[in-house]
Amino acid sequence: MSKKIVALILILCSCIMFGRPGYAVAIEQDSGAEESERAEVDRLSGLTKFETAKIISEYYCSGKAKNVILSTGNDFADALSASVLAHEKEAPILLVDYAVENSKDAFDFCTEHLDKSGTVYIIGGTGIIGEEFEAKLSELGFTKVIRIAGLDRYDTSYQIACSLNKVMSTVVITSGEQYADALSISSFAANKGWPILLSPHGELPQEIKTFLQEKKPLQVYIAGGAGVISDNVKSEIESVLPQASIQRLMGETRFDTNVAIAETFAPNPSTIYLATGYGFADALAGSIVAAKSGNPIIFIDPSVPTLPRSTASYFAKLYANIQNPRLVSFGGSGVVKDEIIKSSRDLIWGAARETSIYSIDDISAAVTQKEEYSLPTTLQARLYNSEVIEVPVQWNPNFVDTGKIGLLIYEGIVDGYSKNIKLNFTVKEPVSIPIAQYTTYFDAAHLNRTENLRLAAKALDGKLLAPGERFSFNESVGERTVQAGYKEAMVIVGDAFVPGLGGGVCQVSSTLYNAVTLANLQIIERHPHSLPVDYVPPGHDATVSYPILDLKFRNNRKVPILIRSIVAENTLTFQLYEKSEK
Repeated sequence: MSKKIVALILILCSCIMFGRPGYAVAIEQDSGAEESERAEVDRLSGLTKFETAKIISEYYCSGKAKNVILSTGNDFADALSASVLAHEKEAPILLVDYAVENSKDAFDFCTEHLDKSGTVYIIGGTGIIGEEFEAKLSELGFTKVIRIAGLDRYDTSYQIACSLNKVMSTVVITSGEQYADALSISSFAANKGWPILLSPHGELPQEIKTFLQEKKPLQVYIAGGAGVISDNVKSEIESVLPQASIQRLMGETRFDTNVAIAETFAPNPSTIYLATGYGFADALAGSIVAAKSGNPIIFIDPSVPTLPRSTASYFAKLYANIQNPRLVSFGGSGVVKDEIIKSSRDLIWGAARETSIYSIDDISAAVTQKEEYSLPTTLQARLYNSEVIEVPVQWNPNFVDTGKIGLLIYEGIVDGYSKNIKLNFTVKEPVSIPIAQYTTYFDAAHLNRTENLRLAAKALDGKLLAPGERFSFNESVGERTVQAGYKEAMVIVGDAFVPGLGGGVCQVSSTLYNAVTLANLQIIERHPHSLPVDYVPPGHDATVSYPILDLKFRNNRKVPILIRSIVAENTLTFQLYEKSEK
């Protein structure tokens, strides 16, 4: 088969006189199918949701438009019913921000595409889209402006329904509190001219009851489960329309409901429109495009590169039924990732099954030297339908050696998955347990004393004593001088505390002395203070004074001894470790 690459770049806005044009760009395809058999993949997107709506509108109408719809891009409720009106009026849906100055994309479209005799429909009251928008349209030369608004979102949906001209044998009831279900059915309702009426969860609004009594539709679709439109609302509809067929279209999640609606009205679509299931703006603007041929808007989850289970199943059925729909993304790669488009394409074209493995992450493990470790027999695999399952894995090499410190790379093979999985296996040096540890406390507010203590402790940290080696505190720390950084603090001289250079060093020697005695090392020299000190119990101190008074001991063990000192906020700790000789 041919392996040509489809690279279609369609310049959408043939009448743009200035500004940046919008594009629908085909994503590169590498399927082995013949070019004539391949589905086209387009992305309609801008830098913002407002620019995306403009680009979608230019895709829908590249020439002159007779009508446009302005809807807020910040609050979905009022606009949920607008797609039906948009299709009837052949009016692209433009999104506006809170202020005129932030809605340039919408006004640019009107300037470039809307006939001066055309009509602008504003959806929602002045609290949603302010009067300054009407003033701006007038300034631009557009005099036909119709605002459709009710007292609330439910009344607005009623007002939109009343403005439709078609005979209404079918209506849609959906939630006015959540956008997903209304947008799932929007393209089908718009294509057929079925009004979308909004309802709160628990009770049908009176104006909606009145509309149903007046129009007497024979078919009512409830979009969404009882969690969004209660059974009480369904009962109210049955009471108002005893002759009507009432069908609830629902699933456990917004994605399941989305697919249930698509399978009901579009089992064999010619185009599938992808949009995020966690934002309304792109799907709302795109609903007019999807309504043109009654094709579905399919929701995706932008947080994962795979598809919801029901969506993957729907796409797999299309392949089984030899369907080859075109794919169009509403929104950029931040909301509809390239990986999601590829996953959709693979399922629709049969390059993968919904239960095929999509990805298996590399894994890591760390153990200490000579610790027992068994290679995992299974790994977690993500399927195309987003399920995560355990799958058997075979490793090379298939044995573990924890005797050597370092990083080892194991490669794993899983049946049905073309890539190798890596296990980054780290063998670490065993964490030693000190043979002795002793902590004393000091007042950190005495800055000079604290600095002296830190200097002396730092001089001892990391010192290693070989078996039989003699230790001298004064030799290791050195003379306490100004040049060495020592400061004046209180020291004991005879029977008094007086200022002296290096005050505080004796707490370091005393703390070390207690750790050494706990380790049962041989004390060679030790001197008590002439006055009691408060940081160690009586008789547990060891004063030093360079070069006369020293603390000396010997490593009488058969292995090296490592001295570690730790100075925290107000604590001094000495730890002694045995170090094995390698």
